[in-house]
Amino acid sequence: MTSPLHTTRRAFTWMLGTALVGGASACGLSGTGGRGVTFRMGLRTAKAPGEESLGEFTTDTGWRIRLSSGVMVLGPIYIFENASPLEPTASAPRVLRRLGQWLLPTAHAHDGHFFSGGTVLGEWDREVVFDLLGEAGEVRELGRSPGIAGLARSFSLLLQPPSRALGAEGAALGGRSMILEGTASRQETHVPFRVALDFPPPVELQRVDFVPIAAELDEGGRFVVEVQPHRWFEGTHFDRVTMPEGGEVVDLTPDTQVYRALTLNVRRYTAFAGTWEPA
Repeated sequence: MTSPLHTTRRAFTWMLGTALVGGASACGLSGTGGRGVTFRMGLRTAKAPGEESLGEFTTDTGWRIRLSSGVMVLGPIYIFENASPLEPTASAPRVLRRLGQWLLPTAHAHDGHFFSGGTVLGEWDREVVFDLLGEAGEVRELGRSPGIAGLARSFSLLLQPPSRALGAEGAALGGRSMILEGTASRQETHVPFRVALDFPPPVELQRVDFVPIAAELDEGGRFVVEVQPHRWFEGTHFDRVTMPEGGEVVDLTPDTQVYRALTLNVRRYTAFAGTWEPA
């Protein structure tokens, strides 16, 4: 028997798809809710709070980041009925909330159970190459998605290397899951950088689990996954980067602090957000 901790992406997708179909059949057309609906699914890059330009923000460590390009592979996306177990409550002591942000968010199996999110209310069962700056902050609509009417409280998504199904668009990433380029500046120091992140199997290390939302799914609306790159650079220390002579672009490798911070932050539930736009 296959261990839950070594479940493949194909099996994970199949199980969630089965849950969606089963949930629709069970809730179906009877009673007060649970009717089948079709809605649209979209992606958008969020601006940092107080910023006018996309891909520009100041980190909590005082570095001013200006992204010049950013491409990533994400999907499938699954929308759940249950609230996120990772979202800190307002009543939690501040120190515990901060500790939870560092200990809980990385992708992992929740005691081997994939369905702690409850019924799957909607899904986008494919992967997509997304240009973070390409849509100028507007929504890139992916297509129509089947679902179940009702209040959705969380969603999950996968980060992964590009598959052959993505064709030339995916091949341009050279097998990497995400490529970011930009400049980090603080006072008189400027660090032009490039970083290529990998999120290889197993699926437990590719999942961004249970991002909190409050979306009343219904016919014809649009669910938008918001990518939040300003949250990815929290805790990064570009002063620890060894600069090449001549001010050339720094290739941030896995042995650098910034790379390690990005790898953790991108898989946190705070790295993405979700909004619902009624029809």
